[in-house]
Amino acid sequence: MASQMPRRQFIITAGSVGAAGSAGCLSDIVDRSTGAGNTNEYWEYFHSQSEVAAELMETSVEEFQREQDAQLEMNWSTWDDINGGKWKNNIQNGNRPLLYDSTNSLTGQFIEPGWVKPVSEYRDRLDDEALENVEWALEMARSCYRGFDEALYEIPIGLEVGAPFIARADHFEAAGLSIEDDFPPENYEHLVQVATQLQEEGPGEYGFQIYGEHGDVTDEALVTWTASKGGYDGTYLDEEWSDVNYDNDIWKEATEQYVDLYREHGLSSEKAATASNEGAAQMLIQGEVSMYQGSTKGFGQFMSRAEEMIRDGTIVFGPSWEGDAGNRGDFFTQCVALMRKPDGVPEEAWQEREEMAIQWINKLLSADFQAEVPKSLATLPVRRDVWSDLEEDEALSQSNYISTLETTVEGMEHGWSSHPKMNAIQYNIAGPRFQEAIRGKISAEEACTRTAEEIRNQVDL
Repeated sequence: MASQMPRRQFIITAGSVGAAGSAGCLSDIVDRSTGAGNTNEYWEYFHSQSEVAAELMETSVEEFQREQDAQLEMNWSTWDDINGGKWKNNIQNGNRPLLYDSTNSLTGQFIEPGWVKPVSEYRDRLDDEALENVEWALEMARSCYRGFDEALYEIPIGLEVGAPFIARADHFEAAGLSIEDDFPPENYEHLVQVATQLQEEGPGEYGFQIYGEHGDVTDEALVTWTASKGGYDGTYLDEEWSDVNYDNDIWKEATEQYVDLYREHGLSSEKAATASNEGAAQMLIQGEVSMYQGSTKGFGQFMSRAEEMIRDGTIVFGPSWEGDAGNRGDFFTQCVALMRKPDGVPEEAWQEREEMAIQWINKLLSADFQAEVPKSLATLPVRRDVWSDLEEDEALSQSNYISTLETTVEGMEHGWSSHPKMNAIQYNIAGPRFQEAIRGKISAEEACTRTAEEIRNQVDL
């Protein structure tokens, strides 16, 4: 999720940052001499989002090693390692890390078997000042785990909120539009109107770009529209995790509107069915597309490839519209978690390693690290006390990035579920069906209906 570079494969294509980090500049913190079950393994995913994210995580681990005189065995992982089963298979085969970071919607598969230590069992060991400033985010994150016994299993480090609109301000001006008055779109009808004028009178080939790549089609713009309109009825699962929502009227209407942007209004390129969120971002950079609605993580891609366009306000962000449910979409977390002690490891030895992991979490929650989250991990930092200073940053302010995230999170309450089968619910089953609708092979309504039926038949809800 060529110009369409899947975020799942970033670490392979972007200069082998992870591999180089593991074998080169981070070699001094790798300890492989203690044997299986006796290492300080950290399974790290954040770095794979962009070049700037990789740089932040590598330097942070190096700093931590020096500050704590600690050793970590880094496993620089990708989305496919988590979603594709590699992590789960390794844990089942006795290779359990000390801690991991991920996105919460992928980690229910580790929580359900009891491998993850609930936050309630170590919260009192976290930094008091950090906790005071992230309490609001901890409360929000509880909605992600509502199907489990404990309220919270992972510590949020950043929140990806909704799916903001992202546009070329110069294209708006060339098309006779005002970036101040006409952006972001106020509703679906306004989106069609503005995108049509951009396409007909602006320099870009396409006024808007949708994307149908399996890993993106259901998890960015579309779910933002449904959640803002229906609250829990617009998320993937109902509040009790007892059924999917794909075939209700909210999802059917939004899916039809999304598909119509391409098939009826002609506002996206022929790449629509296979384009990814990252691919749309690259098309924006190149000027082929004037506007799209995508991930907050696009900021990291822009900082890596079009920094001047961010700093001078050429690429700008804006919040999605507020729907009938009183919000602008839903959220998921970039999170870190402690694992429970595996069998066969002495309690005292594990406690020593766990204390080191606690100190790492404190570093991720520190004001210094949190101040780097927007530009590197490209999400909203969970420490509110750093927000005001971020508004003084040229890139964050000129692009309206930080103000967009702050506006979007207001009133937001629904997090992506950490259901153990979320990868099937959100991607593996739903993705191909929604892609078929964009291709015109089936209707939007049929895509919603068939997705819901297949999930009910294949997934234990």
